[in-house]
Amino acid sequence: MDLEIRKISKVKTDKYFIKTYPKTVLLESLNNIEYRLKLIKSVVQYYFEYEWKDSNLILKSQIFNGNHQKLNKNQLIELAKYLDHIHSKSFYHGDIHLRNIFVKNNVPILVDWEPCTVQLINSRRIIKSHSKSIAIKDRKNKKISSLTDKKGFLRLISKEAFDQLSDTNEMENLNCQELLDFC
Repeated sequence: MDLEIRKISKVKTDKYFIKTYPKTVLLESLNNIEYRLKLIKSVVQYYFEYEWKDSNLILKSQIFNGNHQKLNKNQLIELAKYLDHIHSKSFYHGDIHLRNIFVKNNVPILVDWEPCTVQLINSRRIIKSHSKSIAIKDRKNKKISSLTDKKGFLRLISKEAFDQLSDTNEMENLNCQELLDFC
């Protein structure tokens, strides 16, 4: 295992999930990461804190207990509204899938926001997301956009929606609510 991977630590307590990233694996400028972290704090639906300590970035977020289940129509509508809201701020999650969604009071809560779009792993620049859900244009540009979020959202709607609309002009031109209506 590459030494850089071992330096990223994850600790789970009764209430919090704490990730520690050495600054050496964060390829965005620290100012860009700070800006992104402030945006995360402004849009997350749960407790989230961060601090720069010595040569590390430490993220602390609330732990959710529960199952990751297929979302019903109303939950998909709520998630579509939420995603369209964050996209209106030119902000993106980059890793939309069921393991990153908890349902609380029938509202989907999106978790696991990463501190930057590109990290150094195994001495290579990578986009931090599941490769099947990265939009082709984002993979080519090595930068996450709303396209990757919409592609992940299509997978949540159905396999058919994903197969029909992934990386198409429709996916590019419609927002999440419109994609849901289209399906």
